[in-house]
Amino acid sequence: MANAIFICLIISILCSCLVFISHYQSLLEKKLEMKNHLINRNNSSFTYFLNNLEILTYNEAQQKDLFDDGIYSYVKKKNWGFYDILISKTIFKNDTISKIALVGERRNLKNRLALYVTNYDKTLKLSGRVNIYGDIKVPNGITEQTYVNNKIKNKVTIKGRQQKSKNLLPKISKPSIVDFYKYKSLPFQSEKFDTIINSFDNETKVYIVNNYNLDDITGKGNIIFASNNELRVGASAKLNDVLIIAPRVTIDSGFKGSLQIIAKQEVVINENVSLLYPSSIYIENDKDSVLVKVEKNSTVIGGIIINGKTYSGSLKRTLEIDEYATVVGDVYSYGRTQLKGKIIGSIYTDRFYLKTRSSRYENMLFNAIINKDSLPKPFIGLNLFNADKTNKEYACIKTF
Repeated sequence: MANAIFICLIISILCSCLVFISHYQSLLEKKLEMKNHLINRNNSSFTYFLNNLEILTYNEAQQKDLFDDGIYSYVKKKNWGFYDILISKTIFKNDTISKIALVGERRNLKNRLALYVTNYDKTLKLSGRVNIYGDIKVPNGITEQTYVNNKIKNKVTIKGRQQKSKNLLPKISKPSIVDFYKYKSLPFQSEKFDTIINSFDNETKVYIVNNYNLDDITGKGNIIFASNNELRVGASAKLNDVLIIAPRVTIDSGFKGSLQIIAKQEVVINENVSLLYPSSIYIENDKDSVLVKVEKNSTVIGGIIINGKTYSGSLKRTLEIDEYATVVGDVYSYGRTQLKGKIIGSIYTDRFYLKTRSSRYENMLFNAIINKDSLPKPFIGLNLFNADKTNKEYACIKTF
């Protein structure tokens, strides 16, 4: 009898356990189902906000019930250099699903313009090995071959339409460059920091670098390194997705990372530097002499912008891209440009020049490559020019 009671008790306990297991399994399945539902909902909301990026106000949180079922998605758009940060969150009870991405404007695949030179009635001269793949707009719609020192044999290839340019560069849309003065800044002491990582969901961290150097530091995300004088990024620094802001910026040979550089007077990218996608260099100045220099065997993937408001200021703005240096993306130089390397994308410049040991040539391209056709189709470039908002298409560059 006792054995029968014991067996019944064991069976009862096992049945209760099975009921509890079944109950909690059902709860877990419902929770996972709800989580998957929130993930899908948040992805849908992110896509919706991405497709309607123009209607969002910077730094202003908004909410929307896209499916009228009481589940709200929250969105915030932040500016980050030439790109935008889009944050989408979907919240239900104690569950929160979020997606944070760096976004930019998708390029118009129908636009094959590789080269634009302002029409100052000075013919663009080509010398040496010059390859241009894509349409060009140049002074008076013509180019002319010439010889440097009358010694070098020319091999010129242009594969695209050739048209007349205007007497002004296309005006770029005013970029929403980050104003780091509005953030609370912190003194940077390299001996106290090894690694700084800051999510774009948090407030931007601004470090004032007073000792000129950024060495032996790992920085990633929502971070600005700034200086009121000069800032040098050493090869030992590991920086990704951060902003560098200073009047003068130097990137040491051997550095590899992704940066957006905002300067006032000078940016020097030394030899064997890899500024990975998405990186950019931006200077706007009408008062001082300006120089952006990309030295041999260095790569910038993203774009370079040198801009100003006056023609007199353009006479003091210079871009130099050395031989074996490569820029992938858009180059805009409201000034003079010496191009000896390669551009995979497009270049807009006021004028070219070439300086040799013995001579100086105006409006000349020598041993240069400009290839719009090789720019990858998924490439998300800089938002340079105003366009009809209905024709703008935005896409994710990377998610965090």
